[in-house]
Amino acid sequence: MESKLAPATLGYFTIVQQERTGWTGGLLVLNGGGRPLEFQCTLPLRPTKAHEILFGNTLRQHLICDVIGPTLLKKCRTPISMLMCEQTESLQMADASCTIGFVATPENDGKAYVAREPNGHCAMKVRGASVLVAMEQMEAAEQVTQQMGDFPDVMEPFERIREAIREAQSQIARAA
Repeated sequence: MESKLAPATLGYFTIVQQERTGWTGGLLVLNGGGRPLEFQCTLPLRPTKAHEILFGNTLRQHLICDVIGPTLLKKCRTPISMLMCEQTESLQMADASCTIGFVATPENDGKAYVAREPNGHCAMKVRGASVLVAMEQMEAAEQVTQQMGDFPDVMEPFERIREAIREAQSQIARAA
């Protein structure tokens, strides 16, 4: 009996950091054709001076891997086959129950990072984009990419998230 694979879903996770509002995370889940299934975003988070002192140069990693990322993944109701991320710190999210890929985008200038292939990670091409995946997740990542169907552009959904966050923040500002 042939087993039917569940349709692949791609999650996109990114952080928008602004001096005025703080850190806001967004998670967009798409089907294999690039259509939205779910969107979640956090309220802006402003670390206190005490946080900055206590966490020092690990504050960014703490916010991405321990606070914002896990919060969004727990809120998400749609199972994610593969999570695409723009921040390299996202590769270290421990709670993720899916394959995580770091996408080199113009915003993060990650091409040099992907080219170095840090320990335990391999670069793969997905629709022309360089994606860094943990070696033990390569097979799962390849299966997901084979199910992507007519998925147009691996990098474009990050811009959708940034625009949605800007829109949400402008609505909050108008309401205040």
